[in-house]
Amino acid sequence: MYFNQKSILAADYLRLSREDGDKLESDSIRNQRSLINDFVKQHKEIQLVEEYIDDGYSGTNFDRPAFQRMLEDVKRKKINCIIVKDLSRLGRNYIETGRYLEKIFPFMGVRFIAITDHYDSATGSDDADQIIVPFKNLINDAYCRDISIKIRSQLDVKRKNGQFIGSFAAYGYLKDPEDKNHLIVDEYAADIVRLIFNLKIDGYSSQRIAAWLNEMGVLPPLEYKRSRGMNYNSGFRSGSDPKWAVTSINRILQNELYIGTMVQGKNRKINYKVKKSSPIARENWIRVENTHEAIIPEESFQYVQSLLKIDTRIAPKRKSVYLFSGFVRCGDCGENMVKRSTTKKGKKYCYYHCSTYKNKEGCSSHLISEKMIYEVVLDSVKKQIALLTEEEKIIKKNGMDTYKKVESRSLEQQLMALYEEVERYKDLKARLYQDMVDGIVSREEYHEYNQRFTEKMQKAEKAKQETEEKKEKLSAEEKRMHPWIEDFKKYENIQSLDRKAVVTLIEQIIVYSKEQIEIRFRYSDEMQKMIEAVQIIRERQERKGEFV
Repeated sequence: MYFNQKSILAADYLRLSREDGDKLESDSIRNQRSLINDFVKQHKEIQLVEEYIDDGYSGTNFDRPAFQRMLEDVKRKKINCIIVKDLSRLGRNYIETGRYLEKIFPFMGVRFIAITDHYDSATGSDDADQIIVPFKNLINDAYCRDISIKIRSQLDVKRKNGQFIGSFAAYGYLKDPEDKNHLIVDEYAADIVRLIFNLKIDGYSSQRIAAWLNEMGVLPPLEYKRSRGMNYNSGFRSGSDPKWAVTSINRILQNELYIGTMVQGKNRKINYKVKKSSPIARENWIRVENTHEAIIPEESFQYVQSLLKIDTRIAPKRKSVYLFSGFVRCGDCGENMVKRSTTKKGKKYCYYHCSTYKNKEGCSSHLISEKMIYEVVLDSVKKQIALLTEEEKIIKKNGMDTYKKVESRSLEQQLMALYEEVERYKDLKARLYQDMVDGIVSREEYHEYNQRFTEKMQKAEKAKQETEEKKEKLSAEEKRMHPWIEDFKKYENIQSLDRKAVVTLIEQIIVYSKEQIEIRFRYSDEMQKMIEAVQIIRERQERKGEFV
């Protein structure tokens, strides 16, 4: 290709990616410009008419604003020569860089110069260029891939150490000015998060919570961050007047970040050439506990997770769910019981009956008045609190160590049983292999039974690990003997039920008939251990003649 020496209108193209930012000063924008200016001074036939800079853009693709603007200026005949420091400044994608050098630039009549690589398309291409230039492009591509792998590994190490990796902290938190990988509480936004959780526990639906926040003029997360001067953007924004939405509320209610647990690595880029990310399986997320100050107590967070799973639809013209919504179940079929109302002589009566029966799919009505359920539940709550309070006094006075020993002994027994189970399946797998060798079982039978034994062994191993974690947690609980009982003691003088009390204390209300209603309380396992501990204390006192 030949160019008119008097009409070489050149542009210098400068690029520096985030990855290059840690390299030597020779790759900086300033030094690229200086090198190109010195080159142009030595070539009087070249007139430098424009400069294009992509600072902070990767060379793995050509979707860069300054580069695209430069191509448009080439089309408008504003420039016909492009000068770069080296081939890697043009791009690090082997295939795309070769396509621009061999097809696009020649077709557009563009002279291309890479100074330090001694490449000039105007001098014609010899055999050496045909070998060396593609090879250098390949090296640049490999370098980019290597950098991508190293950066990804470094980020994963930081994630596993509980360090925050992200441009912006989640709503309710700020990046620590002294450590960008650590989160600190944003008190204003944290108060809104606490309010959202409390409203949910009080029976409000996500839709109603969003509407209430909008009515109060509370800025949604995106707009709040913008109001604080953050250049924040999100794919969740919609419309010219963004407001709180159900999706925003649910994301907050389900985010473990608010209990001090950092959860990262939910998505990963497909590769270093493609910006698009793909979701990672939940079990492969990186979770690290106690990395920052919690906004929501773990107990409250778990209450909300259970609420999100049960049926909490709101009746027309109501702001919150019914008192027992999602908690009342049929004792026979196990399905939810639904509420209905009727009016007699101007007075309204409310009943619950089996949803299976209502849908004409079997079972029986199990019809029971809401008033009866209310009275039974309230009475049971009072008795349960009185019992737990009395038992705690006994344990505190006579046997705190006994209580811990009972729980510890129970965990030890579980661990021993699980250990024996794991060893048993290991032995079975070994004997099974020998049976196959001896011809007692076929190869197909061996693989079938071996798979079964492996699955059972893995299940036992998982249970053993969970039990060991419980034991460690028990050992760590020195200040509070049984913190869960505090949830019950809050309602020591309870005279009426509200949604928060039901959510906090009760797991299920099972109706078999009007005469048989079972109340399943939360922390039933812990309650049983406490009862066992008190029984041991009383037996010991009886033996000593001390028990009254």
